[in-house]
Amino acid sequence: MTGKIGLPHAPLEGEGLRALSLAEMAALATALPADGVENPASPLRKPALATIAADGAPAVRTVILRSVDAGRRVFGIFTDARSAKVVEIARDSRASLLFYDPRCDIQVRFSGRAAARVGEASAWESAAPPSRRAYLVTAPPGTPSPGPVSGLPPDAEGVIPPLERLEEGRSNFALVEFVFDEADIVVLSRAGNRRARIRFAADKPQAEWLVP
Repeated sequence: MTGKIGLPHAPLEGEGLRALSLAEMAALATALPADGVENPASPLRKPALATIAADGAPAVRTVILRSVDAGRRVFGIFTDARSAKVVEIARDSRASLLFYDPRCDIQVRFSGRAAARVGEASAWESAAPPSRRAYLVTAPPGTPSPGPVSGLPPDAEGVIPPLERLEEGRSNFALVEFVFDEADIVVLSRAGNRRARIRFAADKPQAEWLVP
């Protein structure tokens, strides 16, 4: 049901919209995030991750999508191990990841559970030096400051330190793996929106149309 499909480069209208099948909706739902990893300029590279805060309120932030494993239904995200999202995920693993592509007016919301793995070796090795530098920040993200600061130590401010110095940030690095079990996709169109839900059961995905 979720085979290959070409990503639309403009909003779907007319016959293209009317011809959309459930199978194509399901394929689009999984193809869109992959574009975020393969194309650095893609708007799908920066989805919104929602977790549950300590008071039960939703906590949403933009993240950078680092990897997609469609077979395992896993999205990979890098974060600071001291961040609020890591604490929230440890308390309640339920999460949601929202993608929107303004080029074709398609939104996909994935529901599932997330887990953080601190210092994950292969993910750390895949991170480029500019990404690694972020984990040299001396105080946890969200720490109050008397003024605007990057949080980086003086030797990392405005420059990329040597690899051995960057290695000191590994203990602050975490890989968040988001495993989804459901996708809700909406194709926006002036002719009338289309919406479908895909539940990823153990045997095969089950899709159904929804009223937008």
